[in-house]
Amino acid sequence: MNLEFGTPYHYKTVDQCRVIGRIGGRHSARNRRVRRLTQPPTPTSVSLEPKRETAHDASLLLDARFPWLKNSWVRPVRRPTA
Repeated sequence: MNLEFGTPYHYKTVDQCRVIGRIGGRHSARNRRVRRLTQPPTPTSVSLEPKRETAHDASLLLDARFPWLKNSWVRPVRRPTA
């Protein structure tokens, strides 16, 4: 609120405007608290996206399903020749 241009709140003094604003703030805060308590609680960690499977999870599933292929992509250890 800019008090330099005109008289706000229908010719009330600055102190009266501050009192009105303070009371309005107190009442609106009370109303917000009451309204928030009457509404059902909102879930905090609900994701609308489906759970994505990571490459690691897919690899573990494949290893469990096909155990004979578990180490097929392991590089052989090279030993230095003497």
